Amino acid sequence: MTAGKRTLEAVRDLDDEEIPAWQRQSMDRSLRAARVRAHERSDRFVAAATELLQERGTTEFTVQDVVERSGMSIRTFYKYFGSKEDLLVAVSETVVAREAVPRLRAIVDKHREPLRRLRACIEGLVDLSSGTTQPVARTLASYQNRLAESRPEDLAQAMKPQFDLLVELIGEVARSRPLRAGLTVETAARLTQYLVLNAIHARLFGAEGASEIAPPVIWEFCAAGLGFDGPAKSRSPKSGRGRRSAAAEE
Repeated sequence: MTAGKRTLEAVRDLDDEEIPAWQRQSMDRSLRAARVRAHERSDRFVAAATELLQERGTTEFTVQDVVERSGMSIRTFYKYFGSKEDLLVAVSETVVAREAVPRLRAIVDKHREPLRRLRACIEGLVDLSSGTTQPVARTLASYQNRLAESRPEDLAQAMKPQFDLLVELIGEVARSRPLRAGLTVETAARLTQYLVLNAIHARLFGAEGASEIAPPVIWEFCAAGLGFDGPAKSRSPKSGRGRRSAAAEE
């Protein structure tokens, strides 16, 4: 046994508090570097798959296609992903968390009034799936429909950043306007997400009449269902603002 291996085994046998500070710091640096490398490599595979999806407008590409586009080996691929399906889950989650939700937040943050912020989010969700992004959105929507049946927990995790944004925005509105009786903020967010995503999917797949339903109509339907189509609660006299409509706040 080499001296290096004997030293490593000796460190493993020690409790955390018995490991010298310099060794603990060295181990922490090594682990951080390994995590960074792992993130960089897995991100390269996700980026390669996303490029292929954008170029082809379909998920009909192979693991070998992804490996060649990433410039890494197939052995490295299987260190990070168990299958092409696992990779596509990662792509879906990445698109939602790093692209869709940040773009939605940028749209929402142009407004201050809570009801207007929620409206901007819902209409923005519909708008983001149209135009130049439509082929990619259609492909991801088709894949997400398959996930809903085969891997529902993975789909829920992928869509969580979008759901969390809706919870946040509906919660903001609910502080001044009552939700419809029987709804919690979380249930209201879930129903809103289901309704809007199904409306988007209908538009993407060309369902009859779906493209004729404009984003403001989808918003009005959501607002009525949530109970937000009525007046806001009276504000404290200290605010000096009284009761104002959403239109006046825009």
